[in-house]
Parts: sequence; structure tokens; C-alpha cells
Amino acid sequence: MAETVEVPVSLLKKLAEAARTFDELEDELEDYLLAKDSKLIARMRQARTEHLAGNVLPLSDLKAKHCIE
Repeated sequence: MAETVEVPVSLLKKLAEAARTFDELEDELEDYLLAKDSKLIARMRQARTEHLAGNVLPLSDLKAKHCIE
């Protein structure tokens, strides 16, 4: 049979804060790693240039090309 254990609210609050902090750290690390990826930066710059030049596809065409509903 399962046993009930009481957990202090202060401990739960500390765990919740630690989880939030870890999530923020994870997001910042991901941003940092992406910012250091020279191939990704080059692709993003090329995509921006093409977009500004009007080389875009309608969303419906893009979905059809990639078999997305």
C-alpha cells in the first residue's frame, strides 16, 4: 500500500524555482549555441535577403511541398 509523505511548502517552492531557473538556463544556452553556428547564421542571412527581394512562397505551396496539412 502507498504511504503518504508530507512535503513542506517551502521545499516545493524551492524545487519550482530551481525548475524555472533550469528552463531559463536551457533557453539561454540554446540561443548561445545557435548564435555561434556560422552555417545557421549564413542560412538566416540568405533567407532574409531572399525574403526582402520578394522571393517567397505562399504558405499553401510550402505546406504542399512538405506534405503538411
